[in-house]
Amino acid sequence: MLAQGNYPERLKFSLIKPIYKSGDKSSPSNYRPLSIFPAFSKIFEKVISKRSFDHLNNNAILNEHQFDFWSEVSTENASHILLNEILEAMKSKQILGGIFCDFHKAFDCINHAVLLEKRSSMDYQENFTI
Repeated sequence: MLAQGNYPERLKFSLIKPIYKSGDKSSPSNYRPLSIFPAFSKIFEKVISKRSFDHLNNNAILNEHQFDFWSEVSTENASHILLNEILEAMKSKQILGGIFCDFHKAFDCINHAVLLEKRSSMDYQENFTI
């Protein structure tokens, strides 16, 4: 499957359950789909995830401050870095500003065609061994 890039058709299924996020319970946009996959698919996902992360890490594609992607780091690390930057700026009497964004429902706004185009423009074949 990995060498040929083919995933068997009979494994391409899942049970989809709607999970309520927030807001009006009668609005479909306030639910997110939760897919329940066969056990084999979960194992395969872990293999691909590990290899993908290794590729991103080894080729310095991820920024060190993208805490969601690194193991053993959390929002506490992000808060610590932010607080440190604020204290350093205050100590050296610098002007300090901040912009904070709420990414609630951010994935709903992604143009998937653009995302797939960007993904395909990266040279995975040369650097990504499965």
